[in-house]
Amino acid sequence: MNPAPNAGSGLAIAGLVLTSLLWGGMIPMTHALATEVFDPFFLALIRYLLPAGPLFLLCLAIDRHSPFKGPLPRQPLVRLGAMMACFSLMFTFGIMLSDPISSAIVISCGPLIATVLSKLLYRVPLARGFGMALLAAVVGGALVAVDAVRPRAEAGGGIPYLGELLLIGAQLSWTLYSLKAQEWLVPSGWSQLRISFLTSLAGAGYIIVAFLVINTLSPGRLPSEWPSMGTWFMLAWMALGGAGAAIVLWNYGVSHVGVPVASLYGNLAPVFSVLVAALFFGAAVSPQQIIGGAVILAGILRMQWLRLRPA
Repeated sequence: MNPAPNAGSGLAIAGLVLTSLLWGGMIPMTHALATEVFDPFFLALIRYLLPAGPLFLLCLAIDRHSPFKGPLPRQPLVRLGAMMACFSLMFTFGIMLSDPISSAIVISCGPLIATVLSKLLYRVPLARGFGMALLAAVVGGALVAVDAVRPRAEAGGGIPYLGELLLIGAQLSWTLYSLKAQEWLVPSGWSQLRISFLTSLAGAGYIIVAFLVINTLSPGRLPSEWPSMGTWFMLAWMALGGAGAAIVLWNYGVSHVGVPVASLYGNLAPVFSVLVAALFFGAAVSPQQIIGGAVILAGILRMQWLRLRPA
């Protein structure tokens, strides 16, 4: 589960960096939409439904056949859909109950989670330079976010750090999904496009059921007015970008470099999160956060250089 460099590695890495940009932007946008515009269950649902059409058309155009063609392995799709649904709900609620910067701190632990799960499940050997890159990713992620750790006045009687705990659960779900999708579906000849489309659709099915149940018990969760242009822009970024293109690029990257290495590139997301928060939400960017981003990049570039050198 930690492939050697090959002809597609360069494209995979470029895709993982773009994925980090799309996912980094999702953090402040999810917080804004879930706290001010939409019900979080509705937001988690719409994030997977919006890209379903474009992903289906891409499957037809690139794979040249319907993604529904042939026998579908129901049990793997049911399990992968559950993992993706858990990720989406915990990610949305985690960011809503936390804040964009605290969320970035927790998400910077992603490489640790990916490494531990890969070791436990598959005894994956570490890539050359991974240890130093992991240290740089964690230190850099902390530097990016440390300036804005929010005060802990839980005046409402809520569970302290619930948002951060949910984000850890989201990362566990996503890492397990990433590992199992490649293990269960790639040997059957599935393309990364087909994997991304059908697992996203399966995840959306779970969220639809959850939304209908919650909306029956507590009505009024559908939007009451037409979204503004700014809201549509954020929805497009989150759905077509973060839950559409980014999932395809992530699965493609994982198939070439493995989950632990891909997660290091994913650790650029906190850097992009701060930049997007500064550009679109007026957040201040400090020199310390810029240094943190440089530390993450340095660790990743060193690891990639070692991977490409002859052993």
